[in-house]
Amino acid sequence: MSKWPSAAAAIVVLTAGFGALALGTDGWRIWTAESARRQAVIDAPTPLPAYPLIDSRGEQLVLTGDDRPLTVVDLIYTRCPTVCQAMGAQFRQLQGELAALGLLDRVELVSVTFDPANDDDPALDGYLSRFAAIEPHWRAARFLHDTHLDAALDRLGVIVIPEPRVGFVHNAAFYLVDDGQVVEIMDVDDRSSLLESVLRRLQEES
Repeated sequence: MSKWPSAAAAIVVLTAGFGALALGTDGWRIWTAESARRQAVIDAPTPLPAYPLIDSRGEQLVLTGDDRPLTVVDLIYTRCPTVCQAMGAQFRQLQGELAALGLLDRVELVSVTFDPANDDDPALDGYLSRFAAIEPHWRAARFLHDTHLDAALDRLGVIVIPEPRVGFVHNAAFYLVDDGQVVEIMDVDDRSSLLESVLRRLQEES
């Protein structure tokens, strides 16, 4: 008996399977929930709610509004011993690059805590000092109301799980906010791509 029919059938099955996989992953773009989340904001930017925050200097701000500069947001807690330290280091380098380009007045960095019970003004101020932040171009803030924090985390797709040994386990990213909408979500170790996106949007606004 010839093996060709079975081989041909296998090829048809594999082709159909790859086709279904490509369709199900939106043309191979989406492999995980995280990549799906990031692709979604590129396809349809996510509007941020106009919830008030208060920064380490006691000043209120919101992440929406026509007068807002282009903003890069990260979600942190100041006691974090791992990824938040990496994000802070990346923000410090990003701010240095923006300063060298004379763009500090056109881009704001905002570190938002999801641990307001512990991150009071001195804790947030200490976080900024730890990374030599140039204020007020880099601000650290917390939501005024826990319900607003929960809603913002849900809107951004941020997962925060209490973990007694380290505080929290959470996913981490940089959120590029333009005109009150999250337009890109970037890896915390890909500062070069983040800077490229910032420069491209600033050029488009000029």
